[in-house]
Amino acid sequence: MESTRTQEVHDLNALFSTVARIEREQVSFDHRVKVALLRNVTVEGFETFLKYHLYPGGIRPEVAFGGYGTMVQDVLADDGLLRRSEMDVVVLALMLDELDPAYGTPGWEAEGVKAELKNLFDLLATRTRSTVAVNTFLSPLYSELGLVLAPDGSDLMSQVAELNRFITSFVRDHAPRFCLADWNRYVSLLGADAALDPRCRYLWKAPFKKAFLDLWAQDVARIVRALKGGAKKCLILDCDNTLWGGIVGEEGLDGIKLDRNDYPGKAFYDFHTSLLHLAERGVLIVLCSKNNEADVFEVLEKHPWCRLKRAHLSGWRINWQDKATNIAELADELNLGLDSFVLVDDNPAECDLVRNLLPEVAVLAVPDKVYELPSLLLKQGLFDTLRLTDEDKGRARLYQSDTQRKSARGAFLSVDDYLVSLETVAVIHRMTPAEVPRAAQLTQKTNQFNLTTRRYSEADMRAFAARTDAAVFTLSVTDRFGDLGLVGVVVLERDGAAGRIDSFLMSCRVLGRGLERAVLAHCLALMDSEWDVEIWRAEYVPTRKNVQVADFWPKNAFVREEASDRATYVRKARGEGGGVPTHIRIREA
Repeated sequence: MESTRTQEVHDLNALFSTVARIEREQVSFDHRVKVALLRNVTVEGFETFLKYHLYPGGIRPEVAFGGYGTMVQDVLADDGLLRRSEMDVVVLALMLDELDPAYGTPGWEAEGVKAELKNLFDLLATRTRSTVAVNTFLSPLYSELGLVLAPDGSDLMSQVAELNRFITSFVRDHAPRFCLADWNRYVSLLGADAALDPRCRYLWKAPFKKAFLDLWAQDVARIVRALKGGAKKCLILDCDNTLWGGIVGEEGLDGIKLDRNDYPGKAFYDFHTSLLHLAERGVLIVLCSKNNEADVFEVLEKHPWCRLKRAHLSGWRINWQDKATNIAELADELNLGLDSFVLVDDNPAECDLVRNLLPEVAVLAVPDKVYELPSLLLKQGLFDTLRLTDEDKGRARLYQSDTQRKSARGAFLSVDDYLVSLETVAVIHRMTPAEVPRAAQLTQKTNQFNLTTRRYSEADMRAFAARTDAAVFTLSVTDRFGDLGLVGVVVLERDGAAGRIDSFLMSCRVLGRGLERAVLAHCLALMDSEWDVEIWRAEYVPTRKNVQVADFWPKNAFVREEASDRATYVRKARGEGGGVPTHIRIREA
């Protein structure tokens, strides 16, 4: 089940019947996620909206609600919600007037609430390993002082703004464990009348209308997808009437609509700005256009208002071949699964072709109202991650250097000679504190070469590293073309005389050069000695995306345990299995 939702839900009531139908059909899901809502208001309708936004991505949320105003008890009490079960995500739903009954009275100050929030946030940070979504407090719609702002900042508007600054600062300082759900943004997008229900707020402590719950659930769904490896990796762009207005082959460089000042050219210019932000976040950008290549690159290189440049691109197919074939070739060239791609195109026929022939690709049509184009990709959140790393910022450069590697391959008569020429160095060592964010991110994003597809947070990775009966190794790679960054993670555990490979995963961009064998041989040899284990156990957990590693353990001297109902494997320790390929040099620091 892939997320190909491309338009707004206009009838939110129909959403409930859609969720009910999916549940009646008993559709299978790739992932389950436990979500807890700690709240002091009624938000039960949120669960259905969250299911609606997660079901298409193959994720089934199990949602539990805490009691009214019992947030601390839910964290600390032996029978509290968070003590009964480890949650993947904790969502806070806090209204200020319920948190402090004195809110709104003359002279009210926010310091007491700030201290209460700090205590709750610290408890969640130290007593759980969950990712926490924190809401901002709704600003007053009307000032109690009319047009006046209190000189000392004592008015409610200023006090609530101070609280929200505290919340935002805490989230920023504690990312990615803490994420922001900005309730004021939802009200701004919808308008107060469409977002808030004062009647239900007074009658049942249910202050939000369906449209508000829908936007909130979309944000939480984005957090869940980022945790469960659902982020897309590559953006495919058409050119004519997508990157600029008009057809460059007919109207020429000076005739297309692309301008910083005048509409509609400014809408395309602002869309380019959105693309630069995505590139900065590590999203790969490729072009796929029926066009003359020279015309397209003339725009990228010479047009005064073209912000997207050739240097931003990780690949392109600019020809007259159908787009489904071109996209399949780009997926092969970049060594990415088709489910990693998002296509933006203005042609309904092209969009329909890709949806039918390559259903794994998410397809977004250029809006009929061009002024909606700049926010299209940012609004969808298909490329969301919970933290940006140095590898993200340099990803386009890494893929461009990989193109050089592939070009060089043609000069060699054999694959072995080519691999030797790369002068590959594998840096393998225990995970350092500085590597935790990238290591956790790899567990959340890597789908193809991932034997178990277990998703771990930064807190999880630190917990593994701190244990005496566990070890986390990272793999970084360099070759004669440059530094490929941190591209692999191995998580090992000891259980008496047996070692267990909990997770083994590598970025797809370094596959095909024997690094997986090198890492496995090196890490197990180190821990054979340190732990003095007799056997190693491993597991293959199949998904739709990791079929290519289904036979990895048998190929590396592991034997399947027939008595197990799962794909579990075992091999003897101390030198069993293959060693490090001779064309790879290992460095431990």
